[in-house]
Amino acid sequence: GGYSGSAETGAPVPSWDPYSSRSWPDVEKGHAAGITSYLDKDVGRVVDQLKQLNMDKNTIIFFVSDNGAHNEGHHSYLFFNSSGPLRGFKRSLYEGGIRSPIIVSWPGVITPGSSTFSWAFWDLLPTLAEIGGVSSNKLPVNDGVSILPTLLGKSQPPKSYLYWEFCTNSEWGYAVRKDNWKAVTLSLSVPLELYDLSNDIHEDSNLASVHPHIVSQLDQIAKAAHTEDPNFPKKQPCQSS
Repeated sequence: GGYSGSAETGAPVPSWDPYSSRSWPDVEKGHAAGITSYLDKDVGRVVDQLKQLNMDKNTIIFFVSDNGAHNEGHHSYLFFNSSGPLRGFKRSLYEGGIRSPIIVSWPGVITPGSSTFSWAFWDLLPTLAEIGGVSSNKLPVNDGVSILPTLLGKSQPPKSYLYWEFCTNSEWGYAVRKDNWKAVTLSLSVPLELYDLSNDIHEDSNLASVHPHIVSQLDQIAKAAHTEDPNFPKKQPCQSS
């Protein structure tokens, strides 16, 4: 699932090279150029500038997407299998819409490697605050936790839960994950689905009827995590942001 409204203009790039001779649709040539050669070149420009300013050794670079693969501007997320083993795409609450990798560079501090620690955008502020030596009690109220221990290769307890909510195609949906269990619905008029992400990463087998107590537990977490806002009321139809 994901956005299914009218097609957007797309993201044109100055040149389709090095893919201009491929027998792909034009929009896919532009997409490939944008997310590979142009992205690589422009990130490289930032890194080169840091080196020229002798700031590369004391600068932390976070590289991450704010969502999964997009399916707009006539581009199809299926063309390059952009979601891989995940279900859905941008604006969806399935894993293909909300799960994305992150690359963090901190020369001399972060050891090259990888981590499967699950965290979210709201953890960025407390993380940067701890890195900068800012006390957490000086931050605005937030639900985040610092992931600095994970970045430093130290053990860190998993987050108690992760919660998302979103209005897509005028339908209010929400999802909550606790450990490997994930509950999700794309509409208030549709019951929660339940998936065990440890062995069903594509979210194919809805286990809600098998584990109703887990569904109830996750739904209670979702209700507690939601904060009502008059600008974005939780109702049907909802207003897409």
